[in-house]
Amino acid sequence: MSVLRNVGRISRGFLLVVFLLSLASVALASVNASYSGNIASGAQYDLYTVRLHAGDRVVATLICDEIAPGDRPLDPVLSAYFPGVDSSDTSNANKYNDDGFGSDDSPDGVDCNAFDSSRLRFRVEEGGEYTFRVDGFGSSTGPYTLRIQASPDGGGDQWFEPGDDRINRQAYATASIYCDADNSRVLVLGISPTVIGNELLSVPYAELPTTPTDGNALIAQNGNVGFYRLTTGEYQVNAGPDAEGKTYVVIWNGCPMTYQNTYILQNGVLTQSEANGSK
Repeated sequence: MSVLRNVGRISRGFLLVVFLLSLASVALASVNASYSGNIASGAQYDLYTVRLHAGDRVVATLICDEIAPGDRPLDPVLSAYFPGVDSSDTSNANKYNDDGFGSDDSPDGVDCNAFDSSRLRFRVEEGGEYTFRVDGFGSSTGPYTLRIQASPDGGGDQWFEPGDDRINRQAYATASIYCDADNSRVLVLGISPTVIGNELLSVPYAELPTTPTDGNALIAQNGNVGFYRLTTGEYQVNAGPDAEGKTYVVIWNGCPMTYQNTYILQNGVLTQSEANGSK
C-alpha cells in the first residue's frame, strides 16, 4: 500500500518481522487499513493506493474528525479510481460519494458540521492498484480518517471499536498497543480471558532506537510479545501465537500514529486482518 499527497509521495517498506518467515511464503488475503490526514486548503487532495484482488468486496469510509468537541468542519468527499485511471480529477472517478455515511444512512455513520461523512462500497472485478482520493467539498477543510477494508466475503462491513485509543483495532488480539502521550512511552497491555490490561511492555519515547540499517531491531520482549523497529522506520509488535495458533501483527509509523496496518499470521498465511472480529 502507498500513500500519496498531491505534493509528493510517501513510500514505505513492507518488511515484516514474523519469526523469520519470508513474505514469499505467505499469502495476503484481505485489506484493512486506516489513515489519518488533514485537508488544509480547498485545492488539496490526498491519494491512497491499495492493491486489491478480483472478487474482493470493498468498504471504504471517510470520516470528518473533530477539531473541538462537536466541531467537525470538513465536508469529506471520497472517490475511487480503478487501475490505470487518472486520479487528478474527480470527473474521472469510477466510484464517488459525498454525504453517504451520516447517522441517517447508517447506525455508525458520522455527521459533520452541516454535512455527512462518505462511504463507498463495491466489488472488485479486476485485481490491481486502486486509488482512493480524499477531498473537501468546495473550500471545506479539516482533519479526517479514511478506512479501507476489503475481503473476499465482504467481512469489512464492520469496524471493531474497542472504546479506547489503542493503535490496533483487532478484535480478539492478545495485546493492545498505545502511544501513551501522557507518560511519553509506547505501552503494550496484555489481554486474556482472565486478565485484561496487564502491562507487558513499556518503552519511553526517549529510549526508542533510531532507524536500524543492518536489519530490523528488537526493542523489547515479554514472553511471546515482541516490539521491533523496522528498517523502514516503522514500528511493529508481534503478539502470539495464541491458543488457536494466531499471531497478531501490528505495524505503525510512530507516535503520534497517523497510519497503521494489522495482520494475522496463522498456518504460514499472513492476512491483513478485518476489524469486525471475523478472524
